[in-house]
Amino acid sequence: MARVTADILPECLIQKILSYCSFKRAAKMSILSKTWLQAWLTLPNLKFRARYYKDVEITDTILERYRDNNIPIDTFEFLNCLESYSREVFFPPIGKWLDIALQNGVKDIVYEDPRRLVRSYPLPIFKILAAKSLRELVMEGCDLMLRGSLSGGVTNCISLRKLSLSYVRLDNNMLQTLLNSCPLIDTFILEYCPGLEKIELLNLQKIKSVSIKTRGNQRVKIQAPTLERLFCCGALEESPMLDVVEYQNLKSLELSGMNISDGFLQHLFSRSQSLESLILDNVCKGLERFKICGSQSLRILQIKDREDKVGEIDASNLVSLEYMGDQIPKLKIAKESSQLKRSHIRLDFWSGNNLNASWFRKLRIFLLSSISWSQVSLYFHKCNEINMKDLRLHHRVATPQVNVLNVYIKSRKGLPTFVDALLWSCHPRKLMLTSTVEMVTCFTDRLMYMKNSKPLYSQLKDVKAYKFDCKYEPLTERKKVYFLLDW
Repeated sequence: MARVTADILPECLIQKILSYCSFKRAAKMSILSKTWLQAWLTLPNLKFRARYYKDVEITDTILERYRDNNIPIDTFEFLNCLESYSREVFFPPIGKWLDIALQNGVKDIVYEDPRRLVRSYPLPIFKILAAKSLRELVMEGCDLMLRGSLSGGVTNCISLRKLSLSYVRLDNNMLQTLLNSCPLIDTFILEYCPGLEKIELLNLQKIKSVSIKTRGNQRVKIQAPTLERLFCCGALEESPMLDVVEYQNLKSLELSGMNISDGFLQHLFSRSQSLESLILDNVCKGLERFKICGSQSLRILQIKDREDKVGEIDASNLVSLEYMGDQIPKLKIAKESSQLKRSHIRLDFWSGNNLNASWFRKLRIFLLSSISWSQVSLYFHKCNEINMKDLRLHHRVATPQVNVLNVYIKSRKGLPTFVDALLWSCHPRKLMLTSTVEMVTCFTDRLMYMKNSKPLYSQLKDVKAYKFDCKYEPLTERKKVYFLLDW
């Protein structure tokens, strides 16, 4: 009866099921019926991992069967984990396997070498690009400057749509040759590739998505009118310069550790009418301040800024704002963009010397810049005694509206007035406290006292507390200790 049930499914659906299984799991399922066995023997998506000699033998046997029976191959993925002493012996089979995959009409090739450039295999790049059926090429940890990689000569691969290079050794000439050979790619990924003095993406007719990560100070220049998504990540100590010449169709921009010119953002908002998402992570090295103004299309804005360089924010259709820094920002949110569906500010304040009444007044004034905040996260190394009389002398009629206040704190010095100042400046509906057991106990005792004696804080409806290790490591679900509070 089980055999009849197993044979109901068509072979194409069985192959789809097996493609989500590991090799060993798929092999076990092949005994269900002849249909399942045939589906397993003709899987179009092949994924191999070679670490020992027996892995090489198995891979070679399977691919020879695919060659002899002319079985179509859609995806060929090979993870090269061979030990160093075996690599020179087993380089020829890799070339043979690639030939079989190319002859059988492979569409996607993935080659990964976790050792990265340690006796790298000379991948025959131009021979691979000569395949008319190739759609995606992903390479990690190979050397395209070796003699074996240059076999086949320059060619054009108009079928390729995705090109990904990670930890691939190449120079500027090789990069330009590759891009000229693949003029119709729509996705390009370049990550930590040594040997490049500069990175230039020019004359790519169909490019839509570009992702670049670099540890050097290469200048990145992009001229791509069709570009929709751009991600650039550099090392903070290097801060490579970014120059984007054309970006009128850009929808998503994420920059991390990059250096941009003074007028880049202003020019961006004036030229691009489709930008929906902007993520800035420690950019603008050397700039005094920058503004985000005049965008009607911007929906999502995330800023991580350690030097408080953000000025005015004016985006009338903004629905999500996230800010992370170690100082209370001086940004000004326009009234038209103050009704945010999602808003989160995170401040990492490790120096407690300036934690006084003035600091909490400044925090309260900032929180009043938006009608409400979804989350406010505050990280303190220690807390100080706060002069609450000084706070109340500067009390404003308006009251901040914070839905969730996350507080991470270690020292309990000056705790009672510190708790008062936190609630006064943020006015949260929910409080999530993370600290030591002793600190949590003192904190919650103070909250219970305030609940019974100070109606001003009656808006606080929910309190949860967690414990972290004394090393103050980031929390995981396993480390959390939950305290139930009768609030």
